[in-house]
Amino acid sequence: MTIESREVEIKDLLFDSENPRLPELLGKDQTEIFRFLVSEIGVEDVMQSIAASGMIQGDPVIAREGENKKFYVIEGNRRLAALKLLNGEKIGDGKPEPNVPQIDAALKKSIGRISIQLGWNREEIDAYLGYKHVTATREWPPEAKARFVVDRVKGNFSSENLAAFSKRLGATPPILRRWIVAYLALKQAQRVGLFDPQDTPAKRYFGTFYTLLGSQQVQNFLGIKSEPVTENPVEQNQLPNLKEFISWVIGTKKAPPLINSRRQKELDAVLSSPSALQHFRLRGDLDAALLYTEFNAKEISSKLLSSAYGIEECLPKLFDVREDPAVVNAIKTLENAYDKLRRNTEEPQNAKPR
Repeated sequence: MTIESREVEIKDLLFDSENPRLPELLGKDQTEIFRFLVSEIGVEDVMQSIAASGMIQGDPVIAREGENKKFYVIEGNRRLAALKLLNGEKIGDGKPEPNVPQIDAALKKSIGRISIQLGWNREEIDAYLGYKHVTATREWPPEAKARFVVDRVKGNFSSENLAAFSKRLGATPPILRRWIVAYLALKQAQRVGLFDPQDTPAKRYFGTFYTLLGSQQVQNFLGIKSEPVTENPVEQNQLPNLKEFISWVIGTKKAPPLINSRRQKELDAVLSSPSALQHFRLRGDLDAALLYTEFNAKEISSKLLSSAYGIEECLPKLFDVREDPAVVNAIKTLENAYDKLRRNTEEPQNAKPR
């Protein structure tokens, strides 16, 4: 590829509406994108850095030429937002404007123009963005990764194409497949009226959905197969389950979600037990539903064993401190707890057969 560097005034640079980091509902309005970058993603750290040290030419600002001598910034939108604010530009949407650090006149003059790079072809841009934001340290959130991958593979979800694209990104095909399936499953739900992205209680919901969908138990519940990847990953007869799953992990403004990504094991345990699942569907209480699963027994046995091991560790040192008031009180508490344990595990003596 032939890359051209060009000095361009900040006012001639536009935000890229195709940036995977932007919500799809945002549209292409420059003011809305500006507000989202400032208020939702955040540019304060970038502004502070530039105000203190000027514009350091590290990672390139990659752009493509638009109309009327304007340029769309493909890589570097946060920097562009920070530079626009430092140069005195307002978001202009009627909402409160952000606080902008004071900079001296000489520095302000030096950041009125920056160097951009033109001429990157699509394949090289994909590889660069994929490495920097998908697999390296400056990662995009899961939704941005998924949108980036789905957009770039252009409907070709074959194993060969995913393997080739994952190689360009430095990722693995299974990881790409997870992002794609989660993204397509939500799109499928949206098409058939099971999901409304405008009715979610939180703006960042995809990460939880993506994480919990990675479980084999959840995939079985939804009828999702690892191969082949299709535009509609959830089988038609499992769409009611998809609706339930979305209500559990994303929710709506009137009915917040019941499960977060840290409860993957508990959800798997409930889904694997018909009686626990029935209880969860009726009550919407994951902890109560766990009482109907083996998960509860494992948790109790683990805690009891931990207590037993703790007592064993105390025995060699116990004789020397046996009369200490704190130790005496602890032993009484332990005796009471054991008495309750015994009573709760014995069959009632006067129970009458029915």
